[in-house]
Amino acid sequence: MRARLGAVARLLVVLAAHAGALALGLSQIDTPVQAPITTIQVALIAPPAPEPVAPPPPAPVPEVLPPKPPTPAPELKPPPKPVVVRKPTQKPAPKPTPKPSPTAISEPKEEAPSPPESTPPPPQPAQVAAPTTPPKAAPGPVAAAPQPIIAARFDAAYLNNPSPRYPRLSRRVGEQGKVLLRVLVSESGAASDVRLHQSSGHNRLDEAARSAVSKWTFEPARQGDRPIANWVIVPIEFKLENT
Repeated sequence: MRARLGAVARLLVVLAAHAGALALGLSQIDTPVQAPITTIQVALIAPPAPEPVAPPPPAPVPEVLPPKPPTPAPELKPPPKPVVVRKPTQKPAPKPTPKPSPTAISEPKEEAPSPPESTPPPPQPAQVAAPTTPPKAAPGPVAAAPQPIIAARFDAAYLNNPSPRYPRLSRRVGEQGKVLLRVLVSESGAASDVRLHQSSGHNRLDEAARSAVSKWTFEPARQGDRPIANWVIVPIEFKLENT
């Protein structure tokens, strides 16, 4: 109880000291002195006249040079005339005097008559057979021009060729492209040989296209009314729908 009373007494002493100091400070405050009000005058000053700007010097006129005279074309000398060498004319060789042929008959000189004798008849000169020209062969029948070839077909609706299956892994990784296959179509319309003509850039797509086309049915190529075996290019395109 005593401790509380001592604390209250000390608090009252502190409050009394603070109140005295506050009263002393208020007594020393003087009333504020009003300062005289000064008037501010504003005057507009005209800007100085701009100095005259000297005109820019005239642009130099470019000097026009006269065009150079064209260089004269070099004179073309005429080609030298060919020298004609005349060959000496050969004199015709004298014709040899014909020798009497063994088959020729010479006339005997006139002699004194002799008793007639039986003489064999003189041999007659052999007759040379004239060369005979072989008879011309009769013209044969003209071969007809070959008929045009109608290419094989794979896009007819009645063939019912199924589309290649898109590989699942290729679809997942986003592989797509166009494959060109070179197919040998037999007379019956079957794909007897399937070769890769142009790759899509992905082995899975190329193999899927080749595997599907090898089972297709084709309309065979025709030459006239006759079916023949012929090659055809089959395009297969793999494309994702969301691209």
